Amino acid sequence: MRKKGCGCRINDSLSKVLGLNDDGTLNDFTKSWVNPSYVSTMQYWIFDYKNTIGILNRALYPDMDEKGPYAYDEILLNTNLNFSKDGEAMQFAQATRYIFNPSKSCPGCDPKKDTVTIPDISFFVSIGMAQIDALVETVLGNDKLVGLCQELFKDCAHLAEILEREIGTFMTFFNTGPFITVTVDELMFSGYVSPLVTKLGDRIISLSNRLLGTKLSPIDPAPFTVILNSENGTTDTLYTMQTGKTDYSRAGYIISFANMSNMSLPSDGDKLPSAWWPAAETVGCNGNALVLEGTNGDFFKSFIKKEPLPIYISDICRLSATLQFEKEVAVKGISGYRYLLPQTEFDYSIQDNCGFCNPDSLSKYGAYDRPPNSSCLPTGLLDISGCQQSPIIISKPHFYQASDIVQSFVPRFKPSYENDETTLDIEPITGTVLSANKRLQINMLLSQFSTIGAYSVLRPGAYPIVWLNESFLMDDGTRDDLRSSLFTPRHTVEIICWCAISLGSE
Repeated sequence: MRKKGCGCRINDSLSKVLGLNDDGTLNDFTKSWVNPSYVSTMQYWIFDYKNTIGILNRALYPDMDEKGPYAYDEILLNTNLNFSKDGEAMQFAQATRYIFNPSKSCPGCDPKKDTVTIPDISFFVSIGMAQIDALVETVLGNDKLVGLCQELFKDCAHLAEILEREIGTFMTFFNTGPFITVTVDELMFSGYVSPLVTKLGDRIISLSNRLLGTKLSPIDPAPFTVILNSENGTTDTLYTMQTGKTDYSRAGYIISFANMSNMSLPSDGDKLPSAWWPAAETVGCNGNALVLEGTNGDFFKSFIKKEPLPIYISDICRLSATLQFEKEVAVKGISGYRYLLPQTEFDYSIQDNCGFCNPDSLSKYGAYDRPPNSSCLPTGLLDISGCQQSPIIISKPHFYQASDIVQSFVPRFKPSYENDETTLDIEPITGTVLSANKRLQINMLLSQFSTIGAYSVLRPGAYPIVWLNESFLMDDGTRDDLRSSLFTPRHTVEIICWCAISLGSE
């Protein structure tokens, strides 16, 4: 075993310990993390549907134009810091402001004026909340209600079909349906309420009051407001993470979290909420989907050796995503390691991914032919309806690396590594992020309403809504600091000395 002599030490800037100085102020690393000097960019490309009539009437595959990019500067602020008494853990909340940047966006693009036609999330959520089956079961289980039903509809034995036909007639009469035209800003930030919510909701309540004798109030549209990015300038989650005081390589690892406006959905100790991934607790599944292990990606440990890096990606409600080393790269003259989100993360033929399957979604929406007893979507799709409370499906942009049945759903897509892969370039000695491109696509799982005539031929599947790229490139100041830290004689001696200690016995 090599001796730990010659006064070797790990430089504070390399050890990355979150904490306080002796005078109670934040140490330099914590201060730079709380108020980062860099600016990330979020770019959105919205899918504008061009063949909605063909989709509804002739079961055509979707055909869309891409509008974008609509680019926003991301201003990150970490707040509500609170250290544990022993200094091993720290609570924090994270808020991000999005400021539209025309110079980084497509020429002439204006998110407040530009419109897109998209699948209406409210439409499908509202249809699901109508709970026709439950209403029919209640009516048919009560002799008095059966009598009333016979008086109203004459054929109560087919009440479900009658109600679904009325819904179809209603939607045709009021010109509402599965697609809606909104501005880009309404979709992404300010929100929109589908006319279906108030019109159809009031009609369903009226029917329920007539059949059940209840006095239900009109639907409040506020909960049905659709916003894909509802956290502009706000913070809703309180995280607890390790500071690295005892083990600097664990700095930034998430210990637990709680939703400040919905305390019913905290993490369960070192596990994600079981409601997010209920299949993880079924017989025969290993529970990996609920594991809470990894950082939130703000920074990484020093002295990386090409090992897998676990990371919590809040956009996809999971932590067991593991970044894998791909190759060595250079960014602005600084050598680094490129990591990516591997195809295996969305491959459900792998037993470790069993917890990310959702049998309820497949039985409810009927999308994609699967083998008997299978409850998983095809490779390349991730069902996050458990944490989003709506049928949202995540994929890589343009269904990159998805199975053939998924890619063929949008014939115009031409996925590629250059445009659609998530990549992260890290300087391995300091763990500094040199550049990053987090690319994801938000889709909606649409179903076929076989008993609603106007929508009986709608092809079920994952309909793309938007794809995004959250990107970062280190500034020249960070590059110069890295050069100084890595290549000046004093720091080089410290790094070599640390490496000698870490190699172990010979």
